[in-house]
Amino acid sequence: MRVTRGKKKLCLSLIIPTLIGLFNVFLVLYPKEVIYAACEGVGLWYSQVLPSLLPFMIGINILNGLGFACFLGALFSPLMRPLFNLPGAGGFVLLSGMTSGYPMGAKMNAQLRAEGRFTKNEAQRLMGFCNNAGPLFIIGVAGTGLFGNVNAGYCLWASHILAAITVGLILRKTPEQKNTLTDSALQALRPRGPNRLVTPLRRAFIDYRHFRANNNCDFGYVLSESVKNAMDSITLIGGFIILFCVVIRVFFILGIISASRSGASETLINGLLAGGLEVTNGVKILSAGGMSRAPLAAAAAVISFGGFSIHAQTMYFLRKTDIKTGPYLAAKALNAALAAGYCLFLYPLFL
Repeated sequence: MRVTRGKKKLCLSLIIPTLIGLFNVFLVLYPKEVIYAACEGVGLWYSQVLPSLLPFMIGINILNGLGFACFLGALFSPLMRPLFNLPGAGGFVLLSGMTSGYPMGAKMNAQLRAEGRFTKNEAQRLMGFCNNAGPLFIIGVAGTGLFGNVNAGYCLWASHILAAITVGLILRKTPEQKNTLTDSALQALRPRGPNRLVTPLRRAFIDYRHFRANNNCDFGYVLSESVKNAMDSITLIGGFIILFCVVIRVFFILGIISASRSGASETLINGLLAGGLEVTNGVKILSAGGMSRAPLAAAAAVISFGGFSIHAQTMYFLRKTDIKTGPYLAAKALNAALAAGYCLFLYPLFL
């Protein structure tokens, strides 16, 4: 067994550098196409991702730095435990991912896991459905911008959210190694008497005051750190987008993804292949298929899966945690399948 694992590691250690070397060769052989693809990536990041994601990142960082995550954690406990078997702070992570978009859900989950707010099992399950595309991207970029119909954006967004919630409900049955339900969560779940609606709010203020007493919550300091962290994250995201735009261009050159192909099935194949690498390019190709069910369902799958550009960003934030990438990718594949199914079902309601 050890010999087999050693051989696999040796093969990977040889294959990956070889592929990277071939990639660099293509960059030298086709400089014009590579520069054009890189410029497209910069334009996509600058015109779409930066303005839509950066303000949310700064806002979420400020809320977390001021202790609002603790406050929402207690308030969400009565909802998150029965639905997803997670602490209330998971609601803050889920909302962050659903409003800010990729990879904010992963970033906040990793941060709160590092702070000890979740167990390993809880953070792993939460990772399966908290890292989602934002409404600005789905409705604005994918729906209105690429498919040319705002209703297509609403259909994609509804399918995306329903798929994520469904995965969360499925993953709640994953057995926990031990009972991590805290006394505060038990009080929130089992309020008694006339204070049954006050208890979660009281607990929220207690946790909030405790956080502010033990952390530097000066607004100037929190604002500066929030902007700094957000700029670091958004720059990293831009680098991944540019890189994978170039990778997709290389795939076009090699004929793996062919722009010369015609027909509905070829458009779906090209879009799914490109979307498996980078979401926006995949949706752009699929939008050429028009407003029929199949291209829209495929776009829903691509958006919910995220593409390896998003997963590379996600793994960067998870690198210092004990959250495993294998179960996360499996959960995203399930997200993609469910989103496609929901989109096929919701299509007549929106379009």
